[in-house]
Amino acid sequence: MRMSFHGAPEIRASREQVWKALLDPQFIASTATAIERVEEHDPTHFTVVAGLGIGVLKLRFTLAVELFDIVELESAKMRARGKAPGSTLDVTTSFTLDDAGPGIVALAWTADSQVGGTVASVGARLLEGTARRLAEEFWADFAATVSAEAAR
Repeated sequence: MRMSFHGAPEIRASREQVWKALLDPQFIASTATAIERVEEHDPTHFTVVAGLGIGVLKLRFTLAVELFDIVELESAKMRARGKAPGSTLDVTTSFTLDDAGPGIVALAWTADSQVGGTVASVGARLLEGTARRLAEEFWADFAATVSAEAAR
């Protein structure tokens, strides 16, 4: 099953603060409730363990994550591929930083996913609704956390 989502939260922080947070896997993990553990292999490769609950189905995915097409302080892409018992997940996320006013950065993001196996069998509406909610909540929480840290 294919899914695509996008958004563009505004963050009250400098471009440098937003960029640093985006490339910090431990910071990302701290703002994503689904992430249980992150293991850094090098600055662009990680292993992530994340729990995903959709209805009564609860799965723990182990994902190989790679950052690529990095344009310092402007844009990057992230690919995450992994498995859970009986399920697969392949996600490519792109993000771009744009100035949205004095001290405000717009973080435009898109996420394209391919889900297969057990998790895809729960029903398109339920899966897509849950995935959309989780993605939007993650980016809203990320924006709020970076904004709060910048305000300190």
